[in-house]
Amino acid sequence: MGSDGIFHQRKAKQAKDLKRKQAKHAPYDKVLIVCEGEKTEPNYFRELRDFYRLNSANIAISGDCGSAPINIVERAKQLYREE
Repeated sequence: MGSDGIFHQRKAKQAKDLKRKQAKHAPYDKVLIVCEGEKTEPNYFRELRDFYRLNSANIAISGDCGSAPINIVERAKQLYREE
């Protein structure tokens, strides 16, 4: 009986099986959140990001621009140009 164990033999993995899979969908756009608070607002948005399990590489949160509305706008423009 030469067929003993024929179904229990493992196939050797080939190189093509070991390659990393291609991305199935396009990456998301980056979201920039600029707020006036240094602690409360950035923490709030970080908690939202963590709660909904969003990709942190696609979300930038900045709270270091001061409380004047024009400063917030200028900081947002600066961060946008840097990206």
